[in-house]
Amino acid sequence: MIVRGLRRSWAKAVTSLAVLSLPVLVPACGSSELSHAEYERLPRDARQEIFDAENDLVIARNRQDDAEERKRAAERARGDLDQRWKRTSERLGAKVGTVRKVFDANIAYLDSEVDVAASDIRETRAGTDLNRARLELARQRELARIGRATVGSLKLLEGKVTSLEAAVKAAATAATAARTRASTQLEAWKTAEDSYAQTGDYDAIVWGD
Repeated sequence: MIVRGLRRSWAKAVTSLAVLSLPVLVPACGSSELSHAEYERLPRDARQEIFDAENDLVIARNRQDDAEERKRAAERARGDLDQRWKRTSERLGAKVGTVRKVFDANIAYLDSEVDVAASDIRETRAGTDLNRARLELARQRELARIGRATVGSLKLLEGKVTSLEAAVKAAATAATAARTRASTQLEAWKTAEDSYAQTGDYDAIVWGD
């Protein structure tokens, strides 16, 4: 699933680059923009820097889209488990207490997966903002080089990039912590399953939906 997701992200990136790499650039800081002719006159390394920044922004957006889809999938799984528990508990009647621990552990794990996805969304959104700022800075440098932007505008964007880099780092740390918590919940769920399996009717009751 991870490989397919990466392939999908790359395909989306390639498609989007066909639009983003057009030499007519969107407005930079201060509502200035490079015209088609100005872009074409840029040194090769400058055009490559802008192209790379555009590419990074597309990839960041696709990562954000994927994180949002993972969260929706985790929420759907959580909802499906709730419905399954309702059916199972009605069927078990008085025996419901013996299997409740397994479902509670499963729910706790799925809740932690939702938290992981939410953390990933925050991290990828911060990454999108950072890469957008880096693209703005790359364009603004060229505007400053040809005299259509001030040095002060560069300093403002450089400060913005630095601030966003710190935000991405903080979001990444939070996402790592969420994944660690999810790993702990997964172990707890598996332990609950193993314990219940020793009762002998695990397959018939827990998964017999």
